[in-house]
Amino acid sequence: MQLAAVLLTSALAAGLTAVTIPLLIKQAEALSLLDTPCQRSVHFRPVPRGAGIAFVASSLLVLALFDKNHLNGFWWIYIAMLVILVTGILDDRHELTPKIKFLGILAATALIWEGGLRIDQVGNYLGFDLSLGWLAFPFTYFAVAGFTNALNLIDGLDGLAGGIAWMILAFFFWLGWVHHDHFLIIFSSVFLASVTVFLFFNWHPAKIFMGDSGSLSLGFLISVLSIYALKYIPSVSVLFIGLYPIVDTLVAMIRRKRSGRSASQPDRCHIHHLILNRFGRVPQSVLLIIVLQTFGLLTAVLIPEGTNQAPLLIFFALILWLTYRWVLKEIRRQGLEC
Repeated sequence: MQLAAVLLTSALAAGLTAVTIPLLIKQAEALSLLDTPCQRSVHFRPVPRGAGIAFVASSLLVLALFDKNHLNGFWWIYIAMLVILVTGILDDRHELTPKIKFLGILAATALIWEGGLRIDQVGNYLGFDLSLGWLAFPFTYFAVAGFTNALNLIDGLDGLAGGIAWMILAFFFWLGWVHHDHFLIIFSSVFLASVTVFLFFNWHPAKIFMGDSGSLSLGFLISVLSIYALKYIPSVSVLFIGLYPIVDTLVAMIRRKRSGRSASQPDRCHIHHLILNRFGRVPQSVLLIIVLQTFGLLTAVLIPEGTNQAPLLIFFALILWLTYRWVLKEIRRQGLEC
């Protein structure tokens, strides 16, 4: 793939995003896209939300207009992204119930499944390849819905979800470049460009939040790229590619269930909230978490193809357990009720 084409499409996506985000900020109140502070918020004034409308739509428009020849085999992904974007926009404006959001993700997952993108087996463990058989679709849906919502759940500090997504997209751009894979290169580079522009508006103090239109779309896109990339990487690598969102979400769910509450009940005891309470400043907290996420990505890079994945799964479980213990300790130390 020519570098000039990558630069052109990326520049167009960045330019469109840079034009449309300020327009959204100005019209946020008229469009019912203001985020009013609540008990869990770390901001103290209404802030426009829904920046995903700008950077996701800009990226998809550029891909449709300037890379349509290469997208012929991937239109199902494009349409699935539109389904998620519309679901996110409706949630930003009307606060959809979790059931409706999961139905939107189900519809999008069905589209990529019909297009041939699915998880049929989960890798080699102790010399055996574990195939999923009839469990392939529910497992694929669980994986996609799980990470899509995980990225949504970490969108609690200025620049955090966008910064984590940027790092993961950069990994997929590198992977596509190494394997000369046009799909990985073009999708990751275009979204990298638009997310970069968004981060200028979202860095603390944020002028606009990405909203569910952004977090659901980016979470779904990363899920799609992860499944697609399984042709190049061991399946356990995905746990390290999405290390922070996955660990934070699992720890929160386990913590809530063990305290007798719903696993989906929101609170201010996520890892990023605890780190913020320690540091007292948003930028430093976000940068620390991005460093931790970088550790996960470097681990994914170093995992060789064909490796026995059982020790790596144990390593991930150890990270999860240690993080869970640290979170409980911090909650007690900070005197929080979670």
